Amino acid sequence: MISVVIPTYNEAAFIGTALESLALQEIREPLEIVVADKGSRDRTREIAEGFRGEFSSLLIMDGGTPAIGRNRGALASTGDPIFFIDADLELRDPRFLERNAGYFRSHRLAAATVKLVPKSNKWIDHAMVRLYNTMLWPASFIRPLGSMCIAADRSTFEKTRGFPEDVVMAEDHDFVLQCSKVGRYGIMPMCAHFNVRRFEKEGRLPLLAKYLRATALRVFRGPITVFDYEFGCFDEDRSVE
Repeated sequence: MISVVIPTYNEAAFIGTALESLALQEIREPLEIVVADKGSRDRTREIAEGFRGEFSSLLIMDGGTPAIGRNRGALASTGDPIFFIDADLELRDPRFLERNAGYFRSHRLAAATVKLVPKSNKWIDHAMVRLYNTMLWPASFIRPLGSMCIAADRSTFEKTRGFPEDVVMAEDHDFVLQCSKVGRYGIMPMCAHFNVRRFEKEGRLPLLAKYLRATALRVFRGPITVFDYEFGCFDEDRSVE
């Protein structure tokens, strides 16, 4: 069985697309979905409930921050490997899970990530993401990078005790770094598409500057425990009907 854990908070605008893409996956083994919700005030849970008939197992449970949600979801899951994906991700290729899980297992990886594709027609978005994708391979030899989609071996997750819950940003990078100390880290072959809502809200260049600052803090000071970084729909005043 493959488990997919999705941390959510006010994701009514996006969770349906993510779950629909998961429902369309062509896999030859059971698929378990765990939605770990922080207490959404919109229709996130209601929309997720509507997918019960699409999966052999769907658990909707209380979560927290991204790290807490991922950890609680993983502990409640039973599959191996565990895929951790963001709520605004879309797995457009129906072979995404089949091929990536096969690659993960055949290479006996402890943790792995994927390259990303922005759901955007703006060249700057593709340029920024292409830069990130280019960094993935060389970084794997120095300080592995996480992303919006990470797969982890269950025993590795247990040995590392999961995502650091006192970290407010880049906890995914810290998690794969710890995993790489337990076993092999890799980059799976199938890409995932993501929504550029954060690019739109914060602006491309300011967001790039924020990421560069966060990277510097992480390299020279260690895990980031104080930083301005939002989780969820980013707009407390917006109500998605």
